[in-house]
Amino acid sequence: MTAASSPDCELASEGCTSLTASAQDSAFTPAQTERYNRLTHELISPCCWREVIAIHRSEEALQMLDEVHRLVAEGKSEAEIKAMYVQRYGPRILADPPGMTGDWLYTIPVALFFCLLFLATKRLRWLVSQAPLLSSPQPPEMIARIRREISE
Repeated sequence: MTAASSPDCELASEGCTSLTASAQDSAFTPAQTERYNRLTHELISPCCWREVIAIHRSEEALQMLDEVHRLVAEGKSEAEIKAMYVQRYGPRILADPPGMTGDWLYTIPVALFFCLLFLATKRLRWLVSQAPLLSSPQPPEMIARIRREISE
């Protein structure tokens, strides 16, 4: 696969290299190729902090691709490579930083909604039970008193 025929490089500037092509050109083992591809999809490009380096085609992202390629070829582990970039750029460099999965952003509002719904239902039932019914029969002495007042 050449860089020109790679779908990753269709809109990229001249000199772009394909992820799998660059990993295979250096005689990576299948495990190294997998590690390289995984790392390039887990590191964010530091120029704009929007896309992973596997997709982004800025100068910084291309330099990071080359550096990750070199580090994987040297036998560095994923943890070592990530730690190096976290030390250099902070945890923001990781596409999925540890402890920031965002689960609470979805869980808390849903739980809060159901708690409020439960409390509102309970309050509504209490109000209904406390309100006098309009169609309830009136005691006979009250009806007699009302008739006397009307007739007077």
